Amino acid sequence: MRLKLSEEQSSNLHDIVRIFRQESAINDNLQEEMLRIVLKRFIITCTRIARARFGVGQENERTFDVVRRFYVLVDQYFREKKQVQDYADMLHKSPKTLSNIFSTCKLPSPLRVIHERVEAEAKRLLLYSNKSAKEIADILGFEDQASFSRFFKNMTGQSAVQFRNTQEGKN
Repeated sequence: MRLKLSEEQSSNLHDIVRIFRQESAINDNLQEEMLRIVLKRFIITCTRIARARFGVGQENERTFDVVRRFYVLVDQYFREKKQVQDYADMLHKSPKTLSNIFSTCKLPSPLRVIHERVEAEAKRLLLYSNKSAKEIADILGFEDQASFSRFFKNMTGQSAVQFRNTQEGKN
């Protein structure tokens, strides 16, 4: 989920990240537990921001929970599962119900969320690895390089090679 943050929200999250960095530098037997606590604080803060952004109250808590679980599942399975039906089954909902929930919350469609996650991973692999487009297509679960290439071009307007070259030129 992408949210526009207020100054205060941004400052709060930066403070938590600063604490996380400080704790990462301390090596003692309490470090792991402290990092876990700080991570929980970060997650709870982000959840509160999202709830406020989407006006989540008691009456629509279940709707928000479905959206949150959908994003978690997409992060977990985007390499293997590319269809809304796959996620709808895991959430015990119909694809139409998921689409209606996302529409009500003024979010991109579930399919768009899946595609954006795959796109983000493809870009990450293109920028931070030396893997070929064929290897990336395999990692991301595409049947062949051609289907990955079509997908990437549709999402970004560039071929994978053009994207990599453009980004390398900026660095």
